[in-house]
Amino acid sequence: MNYNKFKEWFMTLLANLNEPHVIVMDNASYHSVQIDKPPTTANKKSEILEWLINHNIEADTTMLKLELLRLVNLNKPPAPKYILDELAKSFGHTVLRIPPYHCQYNSIEMIWAQIKGYAARNNTTPPFTANKMMGLLKEACNQVTPENWKSVVERTKRIINQDWDRDVHFDNIQNNEFIINLEDCSSESGTESDGVDLECTSLLSDSD
Repeated sequence: MNYNKFKEWFMTLLANLNEPHVIVMDNASYHSVQIDKPPTTANKKSEILEWLINHNIEADTTMLKLELLRLVNLNKPPAPKYILDELAKSFGHTVLRIPPYHCQYNSIEMIWAQIKGYAARNNTTPPFTANKMMGLLKEACNQVTPENWKSVVERTKRIINQDWDRDVHFDNIQNNEFIINLEDCSSESGTESDGVDLECTSLLSDSD
C-alpha cells in the first residue's frame, strides 16, 4: 500500500457516503501525508531555507541549519494538516485520528482478526497458494455482518472508557498527598545530631 493507491480508494469511499460520517483513521504513513509539511532535521539545508522563504520568514544561506530549524519551529502551524482529512471535510465528513500506538481503539482491527482467523482455520490442506488464500479472504470478508461491526464497535467503546477511567484514577492519585508511616523505627536505628534524636516517625510527601 502507498499514499496514491490509498487516496484513490479513499476518494471512492467519500463519494459513496451519502450522509456525514466520522471516519476513524490510524497514523500509517500513507494516511498521514501533510499539507505543507514543515521541514525537520532530515531535510537538507536548502529545503529548510526554501520553506522559510515561501512563508515570508527572513532567512539566508549564511545561517546555520540549527538556526533555520529554530525559525521553522517558531513559525510552523500548531498542529499538522493532513490531505485526507481536508478531502473528507470537503465532502462533509470528519476524520478522527486515534493516538499513535493505540490500535486497540480502532474497531477494524477486530474485524481484520476475524477475517484472518477464518482464513487460517480453512487453510489447513494443500495447495497453499496465494490464489487460494485470496479466495478465503474474500469469503471471510463476505461473512462480515452488521452485527459483527456493532459488536466490535461496542467493545472498542468499552476499551476506551476503561482506559479513560484508569487514566483519571492515576491522575487523581498523582494529585493527592500520601503519608508513609515508619512505625518500627527505634532509637537504636536512629542517629543523633546536636543532641536531637533523629528517630523517624512519619513522612508527608507530595507526589510531585
